[in-house]
Amino acid sequence: NKEKLADAQANTGGESKVESDYEIEQQRNRVQMWKARVAIDKGYTAFLSLAELRRLIQSNSGAPQLVNDLMSDVKSNVDLMHASFGISVKMDSDGNRKTEVDKNRLGSTLSLPKGRELCARAIEGGILPHQSACEMLPLALFNIFSRSLPPPRDGAAQPTADGEERLLRALTGLVLTIQPSVEPTVLCRSLDMTISIGSAGNLSHITGSRVRMELLHSILSRGKVVCNDAFSDVWAEKEKTFMQILSKQGGK
Repeated sequence: NKEKLADAQANTGGESKVESDYEIEQQRNRVQMWKARVAIDKGYTAFLSLAELRRLIQSNSGAPQLVNDLMSDVKSNVDLMHASFGISVKMDSDGNRKTEVDKNRLGSTLSLPKGRELCARAIEGGILPHQSACEMLPLALFNIFSRSLPPPRDGAAQPTADGEERLLRALTGLVLTIQPSVEPTVLCRSLDMTISIGSAGNLSHITGSRVRMELLHSILSRGKVVCNDAFSDVWAEKEKTFMQILSKQGGK
């Protein structure tokens, strides 16, 4: 009887620990969600302020002192919008600007429809600096392509999460822009992300959606043009690797 009682207590203790761990994880997820919503709200406020500041600067181009005063507001709002996407701009030891993207922060923002819409609008309107948008591209692509497609809704053949299609089209437009063009290193990293997803057996996450395929096609087509000279061999090897994955999984 004592042994049975001890076993029962041990089982109860184990169940309590599982429940406790679950509750802790749920609490952590709620905190992360709250932080993401706060960051997105700040990003939206900054986005709207930057749109108005651009209008003011354009309409007062003949007043350099006023424009100069407004530029400080531009910088502070760009910093706020950057933060909502996990983007930071630092100076390296040589005095060059270096843009970095926090994968987890960006992922939290893009996990919510409002965050995806903000990202799309910031890219479409040219409010997000071009270099920042380019640096964000590989991780944004990975974040979207890694997610399985939602089940069909109302008979839709190619479903996407709310706000995803607009974001994908904005990213496709960014890739296809000729001037300024996306740099070869960014396109190479973007293809690396796609190869990583394909190697994990999740290529259907991409091929099952027309708009996701359009973004992938834009990267492959621009890569052929942009990744020349020093990048031509590197790009050719990456493209070969991806086509092998596509061929293997397409034949299943």
